[in-house]
Amino acid sequence: MPVVTLLSDFVDGTSMALSEDTDQPSLNDYMTSAAGQLWAGTQQRRLRRKLTRQRRGPGTLLFAPDDKAHATVTAYLQSETGSSQEAEWRQRMEQQGVEIAPHVGEAHERQVLVKGDQRPLTRQAKAQGFG
Repeated sequence: MPVVTLLSDFVDGTSMALSEDTDQPSLNDYMTSAAGQLWAGTQQRRLRRKLTRQRRGPGTLLFAPDDKAHATVTAYLQSETGSSQEAEWRQRMEQQGVEIAPHVGEAHERQVLVKGDQRPLTRQAKAQGFG
């Protein structure tokens, strides 16, 4: 079964990945049928935990067409940012047909796509991974 994952980096240095199963055959079909669903879930979870809901920039949507591809996405998310292992998992995702697209949840995130400038981390931010 296909799985869609929304990956977001927030201004407080935290990151969050939220996934859900879907019956849609492609990322485009998912985005037109369930627009905003994962983003709303992310916002609700962060609100309950009293965490910032402001992202540094656009998030990333990852559409894994099957269980094997989803396992690869999970391994990619658990790898260290910038590592050779992360690059290997990214290559495997491409080979397994994982579709990747930016996710714009707020207007300022569109500007990040256009200009390339992410919002800075807050002063008290501590970088944290997914593991």
